[in-house]
Amino acid sequence: MRESLMRGMALGVRWAVAGAIVGACPVLVSGQTGTLLRGFHIGLALQAGQVEATMQKSVDNTAPNTLVPEPRRGRVFQDKASGDGAAYGAGVVGGYRVPLSGGAWFVEAEAGVAWHGGSTEAQFAGVGVSPDRRQLGESWPDSWEVSKEISYGATLRLGGSPGGLGSRGMAFHLLAGMRFAAVGFTNHYVGCFSPDPCEPSEFGSGREDMDMDFSVWRGGIGLEKSLGDRLAVRVEADYSMYAREEWVTPFNDVVVTVDSGMEASEVGLSLGLVRRF
Repeated sequence: MRESLMRGMALGVRWAVAGAIVGACPVLVSGQTGTLLRGFHIGLALQAGQVEATMQKSVDNTAPNTLVPEPRRGRVFQDKASGDGAAYGAGVVGGYRVPLSGGAWFVEAEAGVAWHGGSTEAQFAGVGVSPDRRQLGESWPDSWEVSKEISYGATLRLGGSPGGLGSRGMAFHLLAGMRFAAVGFTNHYVGCFSPDPCEPSEFGSGREDMDMDFSVWRGGIGLEKSLGDRLAVRVEADYSMYAREEWVTPFNDVVVTVDSGMEASEVGLSLGLVRRF
């Protein structure tokens, strides 16, 4: 299902690129400005930024029938780890702009989809009573990573050309929006799966893979420069806050429950090319 969606979106990007290039050719010759024009637009955007993610983990051994032995039995071990990493992406957008106050200001609504690369990694310190913190029931020093794959959403812009910006074919704007991001998560763990104490050579290993869907609130500022009658380049700086995601991983064979949570934020820059109609 996801592969079919990716192929369909990739085909859409090719058509959008072709349409933007064909539509832009006569505009580049005109030399006129038009940053505040009313009407529809399509565009391409390149994105780069820094993502910071924090994961919390709580290992609960309080179930009456847990197989975790003393002194870990009946206890809850909590741990937290943060990491940051570079993120990048490319996307397509489409929207509609309406001039305000006689054309000096504008409001614009836009929808878009983007494909992303890059990852954020971190490792827990581990919490427990054993020296290696890898015995059954402890919070093991797992390593994890998250990577944003696809995002889509809507953005609202309010801006204009105060002062001498209009004569330069430039416009300043504020932006706010909401996006939904598909994020891949992988957790690698090594530890003792037996109620009896393990030597390091007896540790087992595994991984947990999960697809997460984040709601993302975005705000920022931008500057647009007209390259012709209906073509413009847009630069934006933004800050995004990811809504917290929580999940539970039960280990029923030993009656241990691991509660986890993930939250993230992102600071980014984008460069876009917009064709208006």
